[in-house]
Amino acid sequence: MSSQICSRCRKVINPGDLFYRLTIKVFADFDGVINIKDRKIDLDKEFEKIKSCPEDLLEEEVYKEFDFILCPRCKEIYCANPLYLPLGEIKIDDNV
Repeated sequence: MSSQICSRCRKVINPGDLFYRLTIKVFADFDGVINIKDRKIDLDKEFEKIKSCPEDLLEEEVYKEFDFILCPRCKEIYCANPLYLPLGEIKIDDNV
């Protein structure tokens, strides 16, 4: 079994050491409402636009998945603020 590397801090995680797998899935959702501003849409033209786009770019518009390995410290930092939102005056202690 080989060592792992923390995706955030690049620390080597030796076999048997504690580590965490972080999987993030981002996917399109649908609320049932379709907003059409222009009622004169040429569907054939729209489908031609879609056909000219690379398949991987179209797929990313609907679904994207990320997979990371985190050491215990980086897992705690990530879980404290997963969206990296401004915390105002709150500081994350270096001992976390």
